[in-house]
Amino acid sequence: MNVPTLKSGQMITLAYFIGILIVLYIVYKLLGKVGIIKTAAKRKEEKAEVIAETELRTSEYFDPMFLKDRDGYSPLKSLAAKYATDLRDALRGMGTNEEKIFTTFGKLTSKWNISEVALNYQVKYERDLLTDLLNDLTEAEQLTLFNIIDKLPVR
Repeated sequence: MNVPTLKSGQMITLAYFIGILIVLYIVYKLLGKVGIIKTAAKRKEEKAEVIAETELRTSEYFDPMFLKDRDGYSPLKSLAAKYATDLRDALRGMGTNEEKIFTTFGKLTSKWNISEVALNYQVKYERDLLTDLLNDLTEAEQLTLFNIIDKLPVR
């Protein structure tokens, strides 16, 4: 059986070709990280972020009026008042404490609790919780928040 051999000139050409491919791959990855080139993963991430923001904006649970006229519910007399205060503290001042926001939402037991917190937030601070969250969180952080909320049961 004859095994084909490469001559030294062919070997150098093959090495240059492989080197050029490696350099192109590295440049592609770097440009993708910088954002000049949108990779498939980046497009998928951006789509997920848009979906998360849309879902958060259209969520009825962030509407304080969702609890209006609910029997037996009294704002400012529940654990939701503490959570509203925690969220306000995390959103106020220079910088946002994202970890505190995620921890607070992680303590909620249902999506119903989001409505309680939003109502307490509006009554206590005369501000909209969802608007404050969307203004202070990056798109990636909004996606993280959406994932936390999405895992909660409705009631």
